[in-house]
Amino acid sequence: MKILAFNASPRKSQGTTDVILEAFIKGAKSVGADVEKHHVVDLDIGGCRGCFNCWWITPGKCIQRDDMDKLLPAITDADVMILGTPIYGRNVTHYLQKLMERTFVFTLPEMVSHEGETKHPGRVHRFPRMVLVATCGFPDTSNFDIVRSLYPMALPILLPAAQLLLYEEGKKQLSGFLESVKVAGQKIAAGEELTKEIKDNLIVEFSDEMKKQIMAMHNRYSESRSGK
Repeated sequence: MKILAFNASPRKSQGTTDVILEAFIKGAKSVGADVEKHHVVDLDIGGCRGCFNCWWITPGKCIQRDDMDKLLPAITDADVMILGTPIYGRNVTHYLQKLMERTFVFTLPEMVSHEGETKHPGRVHRFPRMVLVATCGFPDTSNFDIVRSLYPMALPILLPAAQLLLYEEGKKQLSGFLESVKVAGQKIAAGEELTKEIKDNLIVEFSDEMKKQIMAMHNRYSESRSGK
């Protein structure tokens, strides 16, 4: 089982997104998965230029020469691709956006109707199963609505108020979530289906009371940083 993981957080291994990615990777490696992980901020990736050369001039090949030259084959060779991103402005980071824009080369120029929607058919015959790991600072899961709409085919692993992972007490509260992420990594790497219980545990929902506590904690921290 080949797993390709991308951490699109500019904080790299210092951020909370990476904590969740590492839990998944730990589970996958425990059953023998071959895992390749990249911090996207360290990669040389240019955004799509909208030139459409990959459609008609050099079919299936982008005119840009950068790290996507090696990553595009790695994507089609992988069994699972994990996309990790914090939510900035209710959206994915621009690092992930650039990466995914460049997978445009995997599509053909024709338009076809598929399940009631107009789409471009795939140029490649093999695309990895997708897992989406997303974190945000707000305690509400509604902050993931945009990213979930961008990647509806991906298994969602979502943690609101991810800053809790920066505190020992928060880590204890979220230990069950991280264990579920690890188990998900194990089962996916082993080719097993996830139970509904595990899938439900991969999306953290806070009670209204807990949301109030998180907001109060954040506001105290913000005041301490601003010197008020």
